[in-house]
Amino acid sequence: MNKRNFRRGGLVLVAASVVAMLAACSPGAGTPSTPPKATDLRGQTIKVMVSSGHQQFNPVWDTELPKWEAKTGIKVELDKVNTTDISSTFLRDVTVGGCTIDNVEMLDGGTAAAASHMADLGQFLKADGSSAAELLKDQVPFAQKAYSFNGKLAFYPFYSGAKAVAYRKSWFVDPANQSAFQAKYGYKLPDPPTTAQQVKDVAAFFSTPTTKGIVFSGSGDPAETTLADLIFRNGVDGYQDAKGNAQWGPAHPNNEKKVVEAADYLSSFISDGDTPDSIGAMQSADTTSNFLAGNTAMDYDHVYLFWNRMKDAQSTLGDIGTFEFPSLEKGQGGISFYWGRGIPECSKHKDASWEFTKWIMSPEIQKLALTKGVGVYVPTDKSLLSWSVDQGVIPQGVADSVTHAKAYKVTPVTNQLRQSIDIPLVEKLIGKQLTPQEYAETSGTQMQDAANAAGVAH
Repeated sequence: MNKRNFRRGGLVLVAASVVAMLAACSPGAGTPSTPPKATDLRGQTIKVMVSSGHQQFNPVWDTELPKWEAKTGIKVELDKVNTTDISSTFLRDVTVGGCTIDNVEMLDGGTAAAASHMADLGQFLKADGSSAAELLKDQVPFAQKAYSFNGKLAFYPFYSGAKAVAYRKSWFVDPANQSAFQAKYGYKLPDPPTTAQQVKDVAAFFSTPTTKGIVFSGSGDPAETTLADLIFRNGVDGYQDAKGNAQWGPAHPNNEKKVVEAADYLSSFISDGDTPDSIGAMQSADTTSNFLAGNTAMDYDHVYLFWNRMKDAQSTLGDIGTFEFPSLEKGQGGISFYWGRGIPECSKHKDASWEFTKWIMSPEIQKLALTKGVGVYVPTDKSLLSWSVDQGVIPQGVADSVTHAKAYKVTPVTNQLRQSIDIPLVEKLIGKQLTPQEYAETSGTQMQDAANAAGVAH
């Protein structure tokens, strides 16, 4: 996100407080306007807010944006904002800042708080002879739900990510390893593993005095998303239920059991000695470095962010493959990460902003960002996603994870639950300061208390 170091950040708690205090200032629903002729937009200036971390788009801003401005006569004032500040900055602008922003790039944790302030993109699509339904059917399943609020398409889907596993394929196809694995476990060394138990067996098999079977982030946001991915894959549908209650809080004892199972599964890699000793201090860049140093068989992380490095390393490490982490409960997908673009209802230049949205979301511009910019992201458009895999930009395992990822309810307090509550508790679990049961009970209770305090639980 560039990275998610990534992508999500942004404590929505501050932003949500602003919204609560200034609800009376919130813009009401506008009347869909009739798009003017393109010539009527010449001379307009739109302010576009984007993440400073999304360096994939730097070639677009540097070379293609001036061409678009010259062609359309629309001037773009680009405001690059730190990922952690986008949500609160945007909400201040549309409530007390005079609504100076005409187009915004919003992270998943901020979509719920911002949604009521956004124009319905369906009106623009309809005026262009399309519809929200037509746009969404071309997106991966989670994106068909995640960008709409109360029947309104508040954000244009485009940018996602997911956890997946990169693995030393050359180790898996080695005849000596295959023979030894068969003798020890009674079945063929899987290439790649297709069940959670197979991942456990493979991790144990490749753990020796000099190597470890698996590495994953044990610190910060990447650690939280590692456990969340497994929790989702064990049948828990997000952090909050339809009424805003904590999904594994007091209202959902069965889900608490599923969280205990997921936490136990993850922490057992550590207690069994199948991970590096320093895993509690590792984030995605660290796990990648450990993997590329030849120290581990599998890297379960944001591997798409480092896929170019992994491909380059194959000359010395041998073939590297990827796979979606197997679900603990059959048919369950993992967690999705995403961004969308939106137009504030209070914008005075919505039609010019829509022209910009169509341009920046066009396949040719997206392909340029994916191939020429720094870093990478995972497209939500299914055709563009397939193209990215074919071009070697996105590994197949990540594409599979995004395709099967779950949409989940996001409220103005969800980011607080994750950032302020869950991250410290996951780190304590990884550090063996909490048992899986203690983690599930403590996180569920604190999440419910926060939802109650924010007034989003019913």
